[in-house]
Amino acid sequence: MSTTDWTPDELTIARAAFEAGKQRSIEVLIQTLQESVGDLSSPESIWLLHDYLSTERYQYEGLADFDTSNILFTLADMIKQKLITSDDLNGLDQKKLSKVKAMSMF
Repeated sequence: MSTTDWTPDELTIARAAFEAGKQRSIEVLIQTLQESVGDLSSPESIWLLHDYLSTERYQYEGLADFDTSNILFTLADMIKQKLITSDDLNGLDQKKLSKVKAMSMF
């Protein structure tokens, strides 16, 4: 979908949900790190944490830009990861909501 397929209100709703999802992903990451840091007991555990952080950073940076051509996929993925809910998307066109809900099931 291009920007012209979105009303200004829909763009505002989608962007707010997107930004909330990004913020929640950081909150989840911080919580996970706080819980796992106490388990560091060897060099291997440190490198595993490093690898985990590298993966998380790659995924987070993939969310850096709000891209209307991919936003439905991104929002569906955020729902799947429980970073946002379908309630965060209230106000979007029913067709867009249906697509997001359907994509979030897979």
